[in-house]
Amino acid sequence: MSPSLVALLRRQWPVVGALVLFLAFMITQALIFNPVARRYDAVLKRGAELGIGLDPANTPAMLPPRVFALLADHALPAADAQERAGSGALTAGLLEDLNQLAGQHSLVVLATEPGPVSQDDGSVRVRAHLKMRGTYAGFVTWLGEIARARSLTAIDRFSLQPTEGSAMQIDLWVSRYVLKQTGSSK
Repeated sequence: MSPSLVALLRRQWPVVGALVLFLAFMITQALIFNPVARRYDAVLKRGAELGIGLDPANTPAMLPPRVFALLADHALPAADAQERAGSGALTAGLLEDLNQLAGQHSLVVLATEPGPVSQDDGSVRVRAHLKMRGTYAGFVTWLGEIARARSLTAIDRFSLQPTEGSAMQIDLWVSRYVLKQTGSSK
């Protein structure tokens, strides 16, 4: 080596050291860290395809187990839900459940009337109109029983009219949701 080159390198040793260190880091990055990062990305992609959220930024929201169980209990295959809604079986099931509960709470069902059935891509909503007679306390406990039941039944509206004695005339509109299952079940 020429003495002038050696003297130049001696004066510029910080720059030469930085370049050597930079090259060492680049080689290490290319040989070690890039393959590890590619494997990690591949694992994340495979996990996402399987429904396992390994990336905290892309973790799917999970339903609480009780909510999932409630929704699963009130879901039918889409074709079955549509057939039962069209035949009136879902409305009949709603009316049967309400009549049974009414009998347990000393309410007398005077008349039942099926309501309109509405369907969309994900659910079926059946409606019914009931006329009942009973005490206010019996009606309140009946409502409490419906609220505690594991069903997607809603009281849309009701009216109470006093009659003779302690009995009341109850006019009630009720609806129940049945979810349509989508996708394949294994």
